[in-house]
Amino acid sequence: MKRIVHTIKPSFLIAIIAAFIAVIAIVVTLICVFTIKPGSQETAAVPDTAVSDTASQNSSAQAASSSGSTTETAASNTVQFVPQSAEVDDAYFSNTLFIGNSITEGFKSFSGLDTPTYYEGRGMTVESIHRMKIVNGDNTPNTEGNGEKTVLEALGERQFDQIYLLFGANELGWVYPDMFIEQYAQLIDEIKALQPNAKICVQSVLPVSAERSATDEVYNNTKINAMNEMIMAMAAEKSVPYLNAAEAFRDETGALPADKTPDGIHLTAQACQEWRMYIKTHVMQ
Repeated sequence: MKRIVHTIKPSFLIAIIAAFIAVIAIVVTLICVFTIKPGSQETAAVPDTAVSDTASQNSSAQAASSSGSTTETAASNTVQFVPQSAEVDDAYFSNTLFIGNSITEGFKSFSGLDTPTYYEGRGMTVESIHRMKIVNGDNTPNTEGNGEKTVLEALGERQFDQIYLLFGANELGWVYPDMFIEQYAQLIDEIKALQPNAKICVQSVLPVSAERSATDEVYNNTKINAMNEMIMAMAAEKSVPYLNAAEAFRDETGALPADKTPDGIHLTAQACQEWRMYIKTHVMQ
């Protein structure tokens, strides 16, 4: 009796392998979608890469024009902008606090505005502010990041007249932008509870240079404009004024002029001094 040998055709084997690879790809994609969250994510002062979800931001970005105009959106119809006003002197900010990340650090270093207090931390976000110890025991800033207190702990011990918040740049890489807004709103509530007599405002995220915007999937002006729209809406909901400093740093295309930034994101010393003048001529009422 002859033994019958069954052979598998190569084309059938290839089809089986292809189907198996497709199933694996779908499983990996689903795992990523349902498990990646911003959590304790922090970015460096000038990160080269960050987690991003372009699709989740594009729907919000459609509301913002390429020029960065914020005058025709629903958010700008309800937000309270910090108005232009007569210039105040530096002493006006003697009991003022600026809270933010490395961009605020640059403002502190180069603007020449020395009268306020600055609680700034490189890579700080609306999430990590709750655990970064950047304040010394006597409530002075700790530039080394090895202080004894968090910002919120310090705010429970010293009262300020005005508080300026600047968040959003380090959160551009978060997969879920709405989670940033939720945590920002919660942070404002916490600060209000600790500082019931302080005037509080949120500042706009500043634009990046045209070159940076065109080459960076995270730090680009489409995403920044969309984030500012969300910040404005949140500011309106929380009844806090919005300082639109971004308008002072946009060229005709809506980008940060190349001569105002060394890396496409942070500001030069001269630009920080211009920012100082903007703040001094846009004071909270």
